[in-house]
Amino acid sequence: MVHFAFRNLEGKVAMKLRKSERGQSMLLFAVLLPIMTLFLLGILDYMVTNARVMETVAAADLAAHAGAQEIIVLPNGIITSNTRGNSIAASYFNSQVPPYAHLSRVSCGRHQGRPACMVQAQVKSAGYLLPSRPVTVNAIGYLAHGITRGDQ
Repeated sequence: MVHFAFRNLEGKVAMKLRKSERGQSMLLFAVLLPIMTLFLLGILDYMVTNARVMETVAAADLAAHAGAQEIIVLPNGIITSNTRGNSIAASYFNSQVPPYAHLSRVSCGRHQGRPACMVQAQVKSAGYLLPSRPVTVNAIGYLAHGITRGDQ
């Protein structure tokens, strides 16, 4: 291995490269910071909206099943509905609803040929990156055999 002594040539070359590249890291940071901020706000907006929707889905699903228990199925197979199932589903939903959601519609009776109760709710999205908008949640609770309130 042979070494040539060029005095401090390596240090001078390194200093010349650094002086010409002084603002490169600052420029890169200035360009990437807004992009990363938008990306992180988008992820936060999606996560918060998803959590809100999932919480409202759980409340609507439980309310639909509570309302479905009030449906009366006669021995000949005729499904009769009354307003009691609608009011129970609505009160059940309103007792556990988060502040960013509201009940749109409750319909208990025959759905898709089966005794069921359908609950529809609206949820406001988080609105951190995009403007806040309503998200519709639909839940349906079918009546299982032997699960009406009179059978309990």
